[in-house]
Amino acid sequence: MEDEPTETGERLAALMADEQVDEAATLLRSLHPGETAHLVLELPEEDREKLLLALPPEVGADVLEELPDDVAAATVRDMSPDDAARMVQEMRTDEEVDLLGDLPPAAAEAILAHVDDADAVIARDLLRHAEDSAGGLMQTEFIAIPKGMVAGEVVRQLRDKAAEYADYPASYLYVLDEAGCLDGVVSLRALLLCDEATPIWEIKHPSAVSLRVDTAREELVRVFRTYHYLAIPVVDGDGKLVGVVTQDDAMRLAGEEAEGEMLKFAGIVGGEELRDMPFHLRSRRRLSWLSINILLNVLAASVIAAYQETLEAAIAIAVFLPIISDMSGCSGNQAVAVSIRELSLDRIEPRHALWVLGKEVTIGLLNGLVLGLIIGLVAWAWKGNAVLGLLVGGALWINTIFAVMLGGLVPLLLRRLNQDPALASGPILTTLTDAAGFFLMLALATRFLHLL
Repeated sequence: MEDEPTETGERLAALMADEQVDEAATLLRSLHPGETAHLVLELPEEDREKLLLALPPEVGADVLEELPDDVAAATVRDMSPDDAARMVQEMRTDEEVDLLGDLPPAAAEAILAHVDDADAVIARDLLRHAEDSAGGLMQTEFIAIPKGMVAGEVVRQLRDKAAEYADYPASYLYVLDEAGCLDGVVSLRALLLCDEATPIWEIKHPSAVSLRVDTAREELVRVFRTYHYLAIPVVDGDGKLVGVVTQDDAMRLAGEEAEGEMLKFAGIVGGEELRDMPFHLRSRRRLSWLSINILLNVLAASVIAAYQETLEAAIAIAVFLPIISDMSGCSGNQAVAVSIRELSLDRIEPRHALWVLGKEVTIGLLNGLVLGLIIGLVAWAWKGNAVLGLLVGGALWINTIFAVMLGGLVPLLLRRLNQDPALASGPILTTLTDAAGFFLMLALATRFLHLL
C-alpha cells in the first residue's frame, strides 16, 4: 500500500504534469537527498530522468545514491551517456561503482567514456573486484597522512582542504610510510585532544585492523561485528592503502545478505524479487524451485500409495496424516532457521554437527511429546479409540524428533558441500519429514490394524 501523498509531493507532481521541470527542480534543491529520492520514486518513470537532469549534477548524484539500486540503474540507463556521466562522476566511488555494476557492461563503459580520465581509471579498477568483496565495496576517498607529520600540521591540512574532505569518512586518518603502505590509524578524537607538537607516530594505533581487497563478504561483516569500527582500511597484496570500507556499507551488505537468505529460504531462486521486475523473470525464479518441490512431494506421497489397503481399512488414519506431516515440518523449519542464522553469524560451523544434534534431540523429545499428547488426546476423543490416539501421538512424537534433528543438520551438511543452505534446506526437509511421517503412521497402523 502506498503512503498518502504529501503536500510537497502533490505540488511536485502538479509541476511535472504542467512540464514545469525547472520549477520542480527548484522545489527540491532545499530538501534532504533522502526526502528528494522518496518524492522522485512517486513520479512516473519518464519524469524521473527529466527531473534529475534539471538538478545540478552534484545534487542529482546525491539523489541517485539514495534511490533503490534497481531504480537508480534504470533511470541512468535511460539517459544519454554524456548526461549520466556528469552525474555519476559526482558520486562517491563506492556508490558510483555499485551503480555502474548494475548496468549492462556496454552501457557502463559508454558512461565511463564521458567521465574524467582519472575517475574512469579508478572506476574501472574497482569494477574488477567482486561486488560483495572489500575491493568492490570500498571507496577511494580517505584522508592519508605521512607518518613524519605532527598533530598541528595535520589539523592545518584538514582545514586547508575542508571542501575536498567534506564527503570523506573523516572519523579516522590513515598513516602511511614512505612506500605508501598502511602504518597505522589515528582517530580524529586523538588528533584534536593532543598537543600541536605531538608527532603522529605517538598517537597512531600501530596494530590497525585492515582488510585485503579480496576479503569476502562473510569475513568482512565478521570483522566489523568484532571491532565495531566506523571504517576499516583496505590494502592490496603489498600492504598499500587503496581504500576504506565504512560501517554503514558493511551493515547494508549484511542486511542485503539476510534479505537474500530469507527469500531463498522461501524459494525465490536468485535471492531477489521485486514486483516491478519483468513478469517472466519473476515467474521463472519461482517455478524453478516449485517444480522441483512438487516432484519431491510426489515421492513423499508414494509412501501413502504403498499403504492404500491400510487407509481403506482405517480411513480415520487419513485425517491425521497431513497434521503429522505439517507439524513435523514446522518443527523442522524452526531448526533450519536457527542453523542458517547461526551459520551466517559464524556461531557454528559444519564441525559442530554433533553439538547441534544433541541440542535438537533434547528439544525434539520435549516438544514432540507435548505435541504428540495433544494430537493423541484429540484422536482418542474423536473416535473413542485409545489405540488410535497412541498411534497418532507416537508417530508425531517420533517424527518431530527426526524433523528437528534433520533441520539442524541439513544446513551444516550443505555448507560442508559448498551448497546454499537457504535454498536447498527447505525442499530436503519437507520431502524427508513428509515421507517419514507417512511411513511411521501407516506402518504402525498396519501393525495394529486389528485394534483400530
